[in-house]
Amino acid sequence: MNVKDYIIQKRIIFSLKRIKKSIQKLPLFKKMQSLGIANVIKISSTRSLRTIKIVLNDLLQVPNKKLKPKIIFELLKYFKRKFSQDGFKIKVFIAFIDDEPSGFVTCQIDPYYRSYGRKSATFGWLIARDRLTCDELLKKCEQFAKKYKVRRIRGNINYPKGIGGIGIQIQGFSKQMLYGVPFGNPRSHLKNDLNILGYFPESIYSCMKVNANTWVSGKNIDKNFRFEYLTFNQLKDKKQEILELAEDSFYSILPDSSGGKERFDEIMTIQLKIKPFVRRVKDTIECEHCSENDLFKEAWETCNLKEISPLAPIAIDKNSGEIAGVLLGIPDMYQIWLENEFTRVNIDTAIIRRKYRGKGLFSALNNLGQLTCRIYGVNYFEGTSIWSNNSNAVKSIFPHCSTVRKHAVFQKTL
Repeated sequence: MNVKDYIIQKRIIFSLKRIKKSIQKLPLFKKMQSLGIANVIKISSTRSLRTIKIVLNDLLQVPNKKLKPKIIFELLKYFKRKFSQDGFKIKVFIAFIDDEPSGFVTCQIDPYYRSYGRKSATFGWLIARDRLTCDELLKKCEQFAKKYKVRRIRGNINYPKGIGGIGIQIQGFSKQMLYGVPFGNPRSHLKNDLNILGYFPESIYSCMKVNANTWVSGKNIDKNFRFEYLTFNQLKDKKQEILELAEDSFYSILPDSSGGKERFDEIMTIQLKIKPFVRRVKDTIECEHCSENDLFKEAWETCNLKEISPLAPIAIDKNSGEIAGVLLGIPDMYQIWLENEFTRVNIDTAIIRRKYRGKGLFSALNNLGQLTCRIYGVNYFEGTSIWSNNSNAVKSIFPHCSTVRKHAVFQKTL
């Protein structure tokens, strides 16, 4: 090509770009784009971590921009692990318009995930710049689910739960991000797009800030119970019993239960991150002055405060020796990633064995848990992923808490 032809070609390309930009500014084009009919969308499935990283860097919106690189890094670690597992059913779909990414979604059939005890496919990390992109991405997810004869799909279920959490945020956008809780954009159109595409908000989850240091119903506990704190290793040794307790308690009755070994291991891995903070506790602390409750004092006296996991108080039936209840909290890793002081806890899981319900154990574990965590400088507690389809029931169960954010899980029968 000679110089003259090259200059003419460049002018043509430049003119076409100007025309395209002018068209895109027209109200009719913007209306068509909002409806998802102005562009040709290409959907591709990928296992390229490099491609996923580039797309997420472009599309993923994180309220605290400083956390975005770390969140993407942790997501890539998760994908790498899952892609390497033989037979694990997972897909990553990316949407492109004119070779530019316009959407992203993951879809998987996790062997441990249950909804009301039933197997379901899940989609997560859904990002779509327009409705047609959303539609095309979800069609791919639905086809993937049908391939394995799964007739129900729910989302967002953002694996790994420690980062992504459950649901699409619908309330509380101004609140500080909390590790293990979904974050969202208040201007997102996903909720409306999902409704139009045949998905309905089957479950609503609330995150509730704990306002009261002490819950009255947990003050007077039957002397047949004792409370314990275990070291991180001892807690791992209790894994099987805790998993059986969880299965007995709610795996078959709650909408979104991510049970099994993997979830427990994830929680324990996160808890281990606070070991340096735990070991900073002062030797001079006299716990007998922290509470008048003899059961709490006994729990502190029988453990080494520099070695325990303070985010996992356990209630034991003295007569049978079995675990009656346990709280499992996770530290706000966002604080730790930003190299801030660790002061916030996500109360991720609360389990009370069925036959011990109504005896104040949940409240007692909260009271003990708060008192113990405050020894280490923790002063913020938020119960997360609380199923709250019945808001009146939630208010009656948690009168000492206030709702700070809500998330919706959308479902469709295929």
